[in-house]
Amino acid sequence: MARFRYIALDRAGKQITGEIAAEHSDEVKRRLREMGYFPSRIGEAAEVKLGRPVEVRRRRSISGTDVLVMTRQLADMTAARLPMFRSLSVLVDQAESSALRELLEQIRADVQQGRPLSEALARHQRHFPDLYVNMVRAGETSGHLEVVLLRLAEFLEKSMQRRSQVISALLYPAVLITVAIGAVSFIIGFLIPKLSAVFKEMEQALPLITQMLLAVADVVARIWWVLLALIVALVVGLRWYVRTPAGREALDAWALRVPFLGPIWHKMAVSRFARTFGTMLGGGVPILTALEISGNAVGNRPMSRAVMSMREEVQQGTSVAASLEHAGAFPPLLIHMAGVGEETGKLPEMMARVADSLDFEVDSTLGRLTMLLEPVIIIIMGIIVGFIVLAVLLPIFQISATVGR
Repeated sequence: MARFRYIALDRAGKQITGEIAAEHSDEVKRRLREMGYFPSRIGEAAEVKLGRPVEVRRRRSISGTDVLVMTRQLADMTAARLPMFRSLSVLVDQAESSALRELLEQIRADVQQGRPLSEALARHQRHFPDLYVNMVRAGETSGHLEVVLLRLAEFLEKSMQRRSQVISALLYPAVLITVAIGAVSFIIGFLIPKLSAVFKEMEQALPLITQMLLAVADVVARIWWVLLALIVALVVGLRWYVRTPAGREALDAWALRVPFLGPIWHKMAVSRFARTFGTMLGGGVPILTALEISGNAVGNRPMSRAVMSMREEVQQGTSVAASLEHAGAFPPLLIHMAGVGEETGKLPEMMARVADSLDFEVDSTLGRLTMLLEPVIIIIMGIIVGFIVLAVLLPIFQISATVGR
């Protein structure tokens, strides 16, 4: 059993220190919480010193995970009735990177000067978007900041999980395609040119399939740099085009119409809207503000325009369910659940359920597509490799037949 030295805060915000014998640090945290203390730093007795721990802080950019952990910890401390300045001081002490620590110090300085937390966060829009700031402002106004911060933490966590699931589903097919392209490029660009010299020494008519392979390899060997330049120019040109308003509009519209993937992108956009809208409503944000921010957070311009047209109808007195139906871009599930939510006064909960349902559908569809794409890639790769092998072996069979005679 090791001895752990801790730095903690009591309910009055006073810093206390001490040592506890325990099996691991989680047990120390539990025991401190049972005593009514909020742990600030825990480590081996020789590692923690009063004031600031002895450690090397890494300089790195602030990630979404940093913001998520910060939000959840701030929610816990706010629920424990710690003063905001003291809570921010604890976060500064616990920051694992200098960039995060500097950001928190700036926020703490603004709060110390009398600014509300929402105003201090709004000065750092890169890390705290409108959704975050407006929810914190609503929590400050209603006096339930700890509840709002907890909702924000849950929202950020689900958003990160959704992003990770999509990336994981698409990563394996992407790796397969990259390896297949690399293997074929190596065979055609390196191995075939060496065999070409051998075939020419045979002074014998080659099969058509072999002539085709050698012709492709010869073209690639001669103008590979042109092909590479064209690919780079195409990638750079597309990246520039999609950053223009017209290009972004065209890409978003195409994403909703492309076979197989279009319905998936549409469900993902609707899920993002429903979760964002429901989270903001649950946090006390006014409905028109929630619609405006949710529309901007959808990530697809045609869908964003549909949300904005819906907002205009709601502003004129139309119900949310009716405005969703008039927009013509949302599935019946969302429309009917919104109607139920308005009738029962549980619209935020209904939006969260729709988002969970759509996320489940997206996961299932991506899983099926991934399982289907894997054998398709393998079959295509097998056909290409079989073509190359056949083109190489046929001349050898011809020579063997000639020698046999």
